Amino acid sequence: MTSSRKKSDEAEASKAAKKSKSQPKSQEGIRETIEAVAIAFILAFVFKTFEAEAFVIPTGSMAPTLYGRHKEVPCKGCGLMYTIGASQEIDQESGVLNPGGRLTNSNCPNCRYRNDVHAAPVFNGDRIVVNKQVSKYKRFDVVVFKNPEEPHVNYIKRLVGLPGETVRIRQGDIQARRAETDPWIVQRKDDPNRQRDIQLLVYDDNHPPHDLLKAGAEERWVPASWSDGDTLMGGWPAAENAWKPVRETRKYDVNAADEQLHWLRYRHLVPGREQWASVKSGGQIEPPLEPQLIADFCGFNSDGGMDEELYWVNDLTLDLTINIESAAETSQLLIELVEGFRTVRCQVNPVSGLAEIVVISREKDAANPTSEVIASVQTEIRGAGEYQLAFADVDDRLCLWVNGELLPLGDNASFGPADLNLPTDLDLAPIGIAVNGLKAVVSDLEVRRDIYYRNDVLNFEQQNGISPDPTSAEYRWQYQNGSITVTEVDSSRYSRLATALRSPKNYAREYAELTGIQEAQYGRSLEFKLSNDEYLMFGDNSPASKDSRLFDYYSRPLRGVGSSRYAVREQDLIGEALCIFWPHGIPFLNGGKGYSLISHKGYNGRGGVESVSDYPLYSIPFYPNISRMKMIR
Repeated sequence: MTSSRKKSDEAEASKAAKKSKSQPKSQEGIRETIEAVAIAFILAFVFKTFEAEAFVIPTGSMAPTLYGRHKEVPCKGCGLMYTIGASQEIDQESGVLNPGGRLTNSNCPNCRYRNDVHAAPVFNGDRIVVNKQVSKYKRFDVVVFKNPEEPHVNYIKRLVGLPGETVRIRQGDIQARRAETDPWIVQRKDDPNRQRDIQLLVYDDNHPPHDLLKAGAEERWVPASWSDGDTLMGGWPAAENAWKPVRETRKYDVNAADEQLHWLRYRHLVPGREQWASVKSGGQIEPPLEPQLIADFCGFNSDGGMDEELYWVNDLTLDLTINIESAAETSQLLIELVEGFRTVRCQVNPVSGLAEIVVISREKDAANPTSEVIASVQTEIRGAGEYQLAFADVDDRLCLWVNGELLPLGDNASFGPADLNLPTDLDLAPIGIAVNGLKAVVSDLEVRRDIYYRNDVLNFEQQNGISPDPTSAEYRWQYQNGSITVTEVDSSRYSRLATALRSPKNYAREYAELTGIQEAQYGRSLEFKLSNDEYLMFGDNSPASKDSRLFDYYSRPLRGVGSSRYAVREQDLIGEALCIFWPHGIPFLNGGKGYSLISHKGYNGRGGVESVSDYPLYSIPFYPNISRMKMIR
């Protein structure tokens, strides 16, 4: 979909740590040199094994997989530690703070509390090792390449389209086909564990917004009963049953001795600024929280803009821990995920361990849904004991993990392409857990969502087939104001889409109309047809990524390059990203802030620059952030 939100004008310039330049080093360069020396011994071992090169990630276009310059923020609303991008604060070439560019506020992705991040410490981007000896690139590899439009600049994105394919984005998913007569096929990672790694947090129940709840807000997870007449809570208003929440420990006790299913339900209750403002001033929640559709909110980009979430995301995963105290032969544990016209359930017998996957479809007749068992698998659940479960409906594929092991569900657990799958009121409460004949305790409830690729369209000159001169003042003005991606579609339609997230029926209507208008206006411009030596590259952080969707097409014709505007040629590929070998150092002492070694520099208003004493660029002492030293998936 086209979007009027401002795109990060990101130069994906990655500097090789093993090379030095003759030009004077910026502050960022000095900082990088110091850190590079500290980890040089790691590289020594790496280079013995691979012909590789080290790169630093400058921006957040690949978050959450890779971090560019960023801040780590402890939320004052719920206590969650989350990460926000900060590359927009500085000029990438000089490292000097942009005028007025210092981040001041950020909205927590978990509870939407607006945190003050002005003084939060900032860190450089991840340092990665790139294997330059790749015999064959595969879909979803993370790849470093030269942008054909800017051959002097290194970019890093995820490879989503292969030579000879035509690719399109459909409701946030990647679809591809070889010939026009072929059906569109949803593209998914062969290994679901890799897909799980890149999902984004929707809600972590271990970090509730305590002040909001004390002020009268309803919990997101509540004992609930189905009500046909309820539309406010997606059909699942709070109601007493066998579930007994222990809010202090975030545990949910259940002793369901009968054969009736007792439901614990998640409603996506998202507070707005007015609710948080009321709470911070000592008031109660007014108006009360209302559920909305889970959308593509990305905390990494959260800087207080009004267009942080726009599109409904229906690819969800639930993680939980269950401690079974007692069960009978007829006991049942059920996990349910709703996705528009389709509801999927994982039904487990907690004594035998047999899990059945059930699909309930309302596609053909919403009033008379069909139900079908599509898969069954034996799990290691055997009566009393503690088990970790995860159930996912992502990229039209169902996956089940028990104690970290991915269980085989077979081909029937994957679905073919369908027409638009639009939300209903059920998607306001899209996740549920039900039991009967079971005594247990559930905890560690965590809801995550898949990456949602936005179908943005670049507005370039159709008459001569090129985009505006990126060095012109007009282009810079258009790009900085976001208007470079605005086409004939009335931008108010996007505002209406965002405000409809609390009304699934309105959202479905607005989205269907918007999709129809765009397809009528752009037609094949919404498809990416690749030649035999061309690849398609998207950033994981789709709302803030200048990638194949938005590549310019100005200098290529001038240099005799005839590749497609959106394509990356095979000769432009540099290598595959292997691992994060140095995320950033974590300062300690002085209240966890360390001691400033180098400060940022900013413009002083007199044509020069000077140190910003209250904003350290580099602090000591520090220790390695070992948790993010990992293979890139």
